[in-house]
Parts: sequence; structure tokens; C-alpha cells
Amino acid sequence: MIRFILFFFISLPSFATTFVQLGTGSITPHFSQSKKNYCNQWNNTGIIVNKTYYARVMGDTFGFTYMIGNDSICSPIEGIFIHYMFERYENWEVGMLAGGYAYEQNNWDDHARDTPSGIDAPDPVRTKFGGRDIVPVLALEVNLNLVRGDRWAVKLNNMFTPVIFNHSVAFEYAF
Repeated sequence: MIRFILFFFISLPSFATTFVQLGTGSITPHFSQSKKNYCNQWNNTGIIVNKTYYARVMGDTFGFTYMIGNDSICSPIEGIFIHYMFERYENWEVGMLAGGYAYEQNNWDDHARDTPSGIDAPDPVRTKFGGRDIVPVLALEVNLNLVRGDRWAVKLNNMFTPVIFNHSVAFEYAF
């Protein structure tokens, strides 16, 4: 993994344009048949507003994101994503992202134990990788320029999977 990251950063000058993004916020609708005990949930709708911060570096079509923040129960997470943008238009772009984020399963176990009766405790889709609990992510990415300058933009970054959506805001600068 370290070799891939080094190769990516060394090869950035070969791209015609390099984009750097600093992003924050995370609005994540969760679709469920039952009432769930999520953190920062808006009016029992399953729509969650979490603290998330990320830095993204993109070449013309390939990119890399490092993210930290909170998950659906306000437990700390840390993740890495790789992006491939297959279409760029003047004010929007479409691509795919793959990666995942690590979380602490003990926090989810404690949350489930403290969840009131009659409400379901959420449980993440997960796998083990390198001894850590990971939520894997493979998603369609559709990003929109909300405000655009000559070499900068304020973007609405959107991630769509079959089970969850995520929306965040980022400031992007092009070199």
C-alpha cells in the first residue's frame, strides 16, 4: 500500500491537472424498515449528520482520499479511498470509488447494549483486514460544482451505493 501511495504522489506531475480538495461534513441517509438508534439523526428519519473531514488529491482521472470522522453512532473512523473519474463536464463529474474505513467494533457492541428496547441497534456491513474491522465501500460518485472560480471550486461530493448515500462539501483547488 505504501508503494502505491508513493507511486501516486511521484506520478502527479505527469497529469495535466492536479486537484486538491479539503472536505467536511457528511449527510448520510440510512434506509431501514425499522426505527434505528443512530447518532445525530434528524427527526427519526434515518438521515444522519456526522463530523467527517477529508483530504483528496486527484490527477486527471485517478485520485486518493484520506478521511477521518465519526460513523453512524458517533464512534471514530478512519478511511482511505481510491477514485476513478470516467467523465468530467464543466460543472459536474462522474466516477467510481473504492476503499473503506476502520472502526471500533467494541463501540458498536456498547451502543447495541445501551439501545432502548423497541428500537433496533444498527450494525455495519464489515470485514476484517489486517486485524482491524473495516466497512468496505464500492460506490458511484457524482460531484457537482456549487461555485466555480478560475482554478477553484466549492463542490458537493456525492457517493451512492445500493444501501447508503453520502453527501459532503469540499473546497477544491487545481494546480
